Amino acid sequence: MAIAGMRSEKNQHTTTLILSCAAFLGAGIALASLGPNLGWLAERTGTELALLSWIFTCFSAGVVLMQAQLGPLSSRFGLAGVQALGMGLMGVGMLGITVAPNLALLLIASGLSGIGFGGIIGAGNILIARIFQQHSATALNGVNLFFGLGAILGPLIVGQIGARLDRPQAAIWIGGVILIGLAPFIPRVAQHSGAAATQNQRTGPQHAGKAWPVWLLGLVLMIYTGTEVGFSGWVTFYMQKSTGMALSEATLVASAFWLALSGGRLLAAGLGMRLSAHHLLLMALSGLVAGAGLLMLSVGTPAGSFAGALLFGLACGPVFPTTIALINRLSQGNSGLAGMSMGLGNSGGMVLPALIGLLLTSYGPPFMVAAMLTCTLVMLGLGGVVVMRADHARS
Repeated sequence: MAIAGMRSEKNQHTTTLILSCAAFLGAGIALASLGPNLGWLAERTGTELALLSWIFTCFSAGVVLMQAQLGPLSSRFGLAGVQALGMGLMGVGMLGITVAPNLALLLIASGLSGIGFGGIIGAGNILIARIFQQHSATALNGVNLFFGLGAILGPLIVGQIGARLDRPQAAIWIGGVILIGLAPFIPRVAQHSGAAATQNQRTGPQHAGKAWPVWLLGLVLMIYTGTEVGFSGWVTFYMQKSTGMALSEATLVASAFWLALSGGRLLAAGLGMRLSAHHLLLMALSGLVAGAGLLMLSVGTPAGSFAGALLFGLACGPVFPTTIALINRLSQGNSGLAGMSMGLGNSGGMVLPALIGLLLTSYGPPFMVAAMLTCTLVMLGLGGVVVMRADHARS
């Protein structure tokens, strides 16, 4: 009976992992399709392109709002319930973006999508981290790999279907339908896994001496999220403006960025079995500096910009899931602290993507990549402090 119970629990865990991977795939398709659709959305709503940066601001505000409430919501509904709620809200919000007739409704739909996405990445990542505690960095890089795969497909669908059928918004539809369709199954399948993952969670405060590394990781996540969302959202237009590429070619660069990001997560899933999460994060942050530096040196050069986007994407891959694994580990089961740290992390998307878009559209590509390089240097400095603290604690 005990062996049968262990097998049943393992099957529950595996099924939960598969459904979470599918949810992250749908979210990746929908979210990565927004950037290539900015021109279409501007034309549909009669809005200046630069003003559409507010889409990312409202989206990130929704993410922060959800993650600030992650502790209370997960205590009431369970992590699987919050993830399912997030999937439904993001799916509905994304479909709303494609039918919004004006900027105001577009921003409302974007905010709703952000609330949903906050539930997916907040509850989903913590649920997987607690189910696979011994190898959380590897498991989280694996799950988030599927977000990257979806993000590869999104721009490809926009470029191909948009060119042939004049329906660039179809990629957003596909991602939204996947999320809505899978949402009811998450709580049912993850019921046992969710109970096991949340039975020891705490929502109360933690001693400041132990909590400060969690907040520092939240700052790293804040800058990273804003930089990644900003670059991925504007890379299509960046390549068009800086190198004169056609839309069909520029969307391929966007897909290549997400392909490199997915490759980075696949690589990190293997390295996570050999390296500590702290040192894996530091290695990835160093790669971000190198990628942003290459972009800075190759503005206006198609081959160099393409190589810079690939290197930047490869380094982006491990940052988010590895940071989440560290936050979950250092918060010691405190969902409230972990949720607030991730909320802080995603607040970067409220400002940095809009700033990146403003610099690109108003001042030009060199100013955009200079801001990215500055952000990566700050992240590397903060990550170095966390790693030194961890090394000191071990010694």
